[in-house]
Amino acid sequence: MDSTELEKKLEPIFKDTGFDIADIKIYRAKSLVVQIFIDKMEGNVTLKDCEEWSDKIVAYIDMNSVITTSYVLEVSSPGVDRIIKKPSDFIRFKGKDVKITLKKPFDGSRVYYSKIVDFKENTAYFEDNLKFSMDEIQEVRLNPDDTELFKKIN
Repeated sequence: MDSTELEKKLEPIFKDTGFDIADIKIYRAKSLVVQIFIDKMEGNVTLKDCEEWSDKIVAYIDMNSVITTSYVLEVSSPGVDRIIKKPSDFIRFKGKDVKITLKKPFDGSRVYYSKIVDFKENTAYFEDNLKFSMDEIQEVRLNPDDTELFKKIN
């Protein structure tokens, strides 16, 4: 099972909860590791949120035999440099600074720094007239301003 398939199977338990799946990573170490990054529509994800969602997700996976081998589940927030991958993410974070990594070079580079302008018809639009289809994009992540982060700490 890949992360996209698992996300589709888990989406029903997130419906109308104020939480969403930001990303899923699955890899094999000593055992199967499933990392689920959850996002809260209002406010920040807390440790308590992660604990509660871990319990809900494990119960759902086990009761519905979603994963049939032994696994380790890790639930966490997406972090300040969270991945932007869904159309709703692009709309939610419109105007935010991002780091764009492309699958293949465009104008001699695979990495661009810009701001999200819009998202339409499977295409992400950025400042400086940059636009890429989702098929061209390897990854888009928020690129927070360090000074803003340090203001929140102090």
